Amino acid sequence: MSNAKQEILSIKRDSDSIDGKVLNFLKTSPISPGSTLSDVVMVTLKAHWLPLVLYSQGVRGEQLRVPTLWALHQLEAQINLIRRICGIDPNY
Repeated sequence: MSNAKQEILSIKRDSDSIDGKVLNFLKTSPISPGSTLSDVVMVTLKAHWLPLVLYSQGVRGEQLRVPTLWALHQLEAQINLIRRICGIDPNY
């Protein structure tokens, strides 16, 4: 068994609140087959914050470039998905 320290996050929101609705959507919508709510939350957090975390830890060059490109791709894909589904013109 591993002795690695684990970070634990627990999020509880009223199910009628917008936050609760977001969590329920992520739990019940087939975003990625086999993915759990924890998986979706971690991908989202990494897309938003991983490049900045790595930069703050002194990572530079190609070691920073590759995860940054991954994060940008994730965010751009989400932007395009939202635009398409919600009918927003990219040139608004």
